[in-house]
Amino acid sequence: MRIKGAMTILNKEAKFLGMTVEEVVDFIDNSPMAFPVKTLQAYEVYKMDQGYRWSGVNFETWVKKEAA
Repeated sequence: MRIKGAMTILNKEAKFLGMTVEEVVDFIDNSPMAFPVKTLQAYEVYKMDQGYRWSGVNFETWVKKEAA
């Protein structure tokens, strides 16, 4: 999935919930199990496009990529 498809899914989910995409992303950050798998996959693509990477160390989740 690429960013265009991910944004389509996130926009549809946001419209369904009556929220903005940013609110949906914040909601997924707090309770990811409340969403279908396809929405979570779109969320991951969105986060990576925004410059985040998955850490999973020391209870961190998504962290900003460090400049090389």
